[in-house]
This record gives sequence, structure tokens and C-alpha cells, in this order.
Amino acid sequence: MDAPARYVAGEETAAVHFVTEADARPTSRPPRPFERGVRGQPTLVQNVETLAHAALIARFGDGWYRRAGRGELRGTTLLTTTAAGRSVVVEVELGTTVAEVAAGIGESRESAHAVLVGGYFGGWLPIDRAWSLGLDPHELRGAGRALGCGVVSFLPNDVCGVRATARIMEYMAGQSAAQCGPCVFGLRAIADATSRIGTGLGTSNDLERIGRWVGQLAGRGACRHPDGAVGFLYSAMTVFGDEFAGHARSRTCSRPRALGRAA
Repeated sequence: MDAPARYVAGEETAAVHFVTEADARPTSRPPRPFERGVRGQPTLVQNVETLAHAALIARFGDGWYRRAGRGELRGTTLLTTTAAGRSVVVEVELGTTVAEVAAGIGESRESAHAVLVGGYFGGWLPIDRAWSLGLDPHELRGAGRALGCGVVSFLPNDVCGVRATARIMEYMAGQSAAQCGPCVFGLRAIADATSRIGTGLGTSNDLERIGRWVGQLAGRGACRHPDGAVGFLYSAMTVFGDEFAGHARSRTCSRPRALGRAA
């Protein structure tokens, strides 16, 4: 039986809940699955990449694994890279720079203006700040970001960051597990206001509301879904702050070539 293709279905308690109750929604914590999970027994929830690494280390030894990697943490990681509408999965050493990842997929510094690191629970970085950044957990933490699910997505120059963010927020609001008000109503209100700004129908009041709601929503959900969504939005409002203000003030996009493109 396959789990539904919903964002929250990948959360560890949702995976356990699906196995036990055929309901792929997160459950309240504690206890955590490693304390009490499937049939009330301690349960390990891991992704396939980690298990594959464990199997290879068991086969070839930790010395073999430690030969890869450039920083304090050793080894490799899988990245889902997106640029110019195409996605490619690559394996790189921990510590590989964003510039090296871009070169490997044919992306250039001149063709993008921002990078999304860590996926929809991650955050945006301006291209100039991201370019020389090493994809290592410690270095990313220093930049206020995390590798997360291993997504590195380059935002082309002709794509509006506000509209791309609005599209993602609309998706995240639609992926709510519908278990608490902050997620059901809070994320929906934020997504609607962000969409209005992105399409030129918003006002400065919408921008003010979003800023206030982002601060109010964090930590109040039944699971971490609203936390991740508003964290992502906060990064967008930081990186694309001038564009958000321009959209709200003049209801036009500062990127003329982006008028027909949202993502």
C-alpha cells in the first residue's frame, strides 16, 4: 500500500501512523517513534539514502567513506538540483560549493539571481552570497540555512522571486494535514495574501499582515509544517524584500521579463 503523495506524509510520525492506521498524518509528540511507534514498539524511521550509506560503510569500512568530504563532516550526499526548468539528481562530496554544483549541471552565475537551499522547508539566498558557499551542514548553519532534503534550486533571472514564492506558499497551504487552526487558517491566509501581492492585487496592508502572521504562526502548529512554511517565507521576504515592497506599492514586478513567468 503506497502512502499518499502529500508533503506531510513524509514526516516520521505520519509514516508510522500510515503503517498502523492507514492515515498518513503527523501525530502529537512525544513519544517519538523511536520510543513508541509501529504496534507500540520502538521504530526506526530513516530515508533510503542514509540506509544505503550505512550498507556501504559496513561493506567497505569507515575509512573508505571518510575519504570523501571536505569539512568536518565527511562523506557524500545526494542533491536534487533544478535549473532552467530541468531537475537532476547528483551525488557530491559534503562541502562541495554551490558554484561547483552549478557548473556540473550547466548553470552559470549570470543566469540566476537566487538559490533555494534545502527545499520548501529551506530558504532562499542571493546568488552572490550562495555562489561560494559549501554544502556542508556547519557552513550552511553559519549562513542561516540547512541542507534539509538536499534541494539546490537556481532561480533564473527572468523569474520573479515574489511570484515563485507565492506559488510555493499556495502549495504548502494546500498540503496542510488539517489538524490545527494555525495551519488550516493561518497558512491559507498567508498564502492568499502572498498570492495577491505576487499577482499585483495586493496592498501594503497585505505585506504588513504577512510580516505579523509569520511571527505569530511559528511554533503554534500540531506539527512542524507551518513552521517550515513560514520559515521559507521569511527567507523570501529577506532576499526579495525590495521586490515584495515594489509589488505591494506599485503592483508591478521589478523584473519586466518575469511578467509572464511565475516559476
